[in-house]
Amino acid sequence: MTDDLQISCHLDTRGTRCPIPLLRAKQALKTMQPGELLEVLSTDPSAKGDFDAMLRHLPHEMVLHSQMAETPVVDRIVIRKGAE
Repeated sequence: MTDDLQISCHLDTRGTRCPIPLLRAKQALKTMQPGELLEVLSTDPSAKGDFDAMLRHLPHEMVLHSQMAETPVVDRIVIRKGAE
């Protein structure tokens, strides 16, 4: 995880399945300020698609998706909070 992103909130949802990662992310985003970044780690195979679908209906933006070389595969999703 070597990048220049200034993560404001880290959320580790490894070991949980939908809808838990989405619900925890929505809860975390409520406490954040517009422009701040939320990092979510998830082992749910459908995490990327689930977050894409959720973010279509919210003012937030996925700024990064990557997969970490672990077993099981860990998706790293970074979301920028938008103005509500």
